[in-house]
Amino acid sequence: MATIRNNHDAAALNENILDTIRAVDNSILSIGLGLVRIKTEKLYRELGFRHMTAYVLYLAEQSQRDRSSIFKWLQIGEIYIKHKTDLESAGFTANDSPTKLPYLERALQGNPKDQVFNRIKKMTQREFAEYAKNKEKIKTGNDGEKICDCETITNWGHSFSYRGKEAARVNKKLPRRILKMLLPAIRLSFNALDKKSYVVAVHLKNYKEYEKFQDIAIAAREKMRIQMSRSI
Repeated sequence: MATIRNNHDAAALNENILDTIRAVDNSILSIGLGLVRIKTEKLYRELGFRHMTAYVLYLAEQSQRDRSSIFKWLQIGEIYIKHKTDLESAGFTANDSPTKLPYLERALQGNPKDQVFNRIKKMTQREFAEYAKNKEKIKTGNDGEKICDCETITNWGHSFSYRGKEAARVNKKLPRRILKMLLPAIRLSFNALDKKSYVVAVHLKNYKEYEKFQDIAIAAREKMRIQMSRSI
């Protein structure tokens, strides 16, 4: 009976510890988001401070916390807001430990985007911090052209992945002239997907048509650029 009671006590204590950790994680993200609002809306001025650093020093003094911790919470809030859409798409919440967020920017430098957000959801803080240190080498083709992060070169050819799953496969035994046209088109399409954009395929009969279409494309691009600048 004593063993059963001890096991029950241990399980209850474990759950209590986990609940406390989750509450702390939620608090850190909430504090970080609050600090971001104070900073971006310059609300510290309404509280009698000339700049954000003075406000952080005040918080450190009042809470008896190191100011580096408060700046780190601010950083967590800023990174979360910057990548909110991708984090939410990956199912990342405050319960997944927002203390991983300071390593996110580094992890995104040279690693596939979908892989990074999948791992920040599943890994522990220590595992994600270690993963962020190890960047994948950016591959280049024979002509020095940068290959999109979704592409893997194997013995039989090229494999293209999207959201962690293989979406296209190109056999290297295809004629060279076909590969020269096909691979850049696929890379362009996948890079467009990654940027939430799209690619339009146009069939042109001759160079004269190409010149005419090129002028139209440039004019359309300039029109879109002006529209986007006005909407900001």
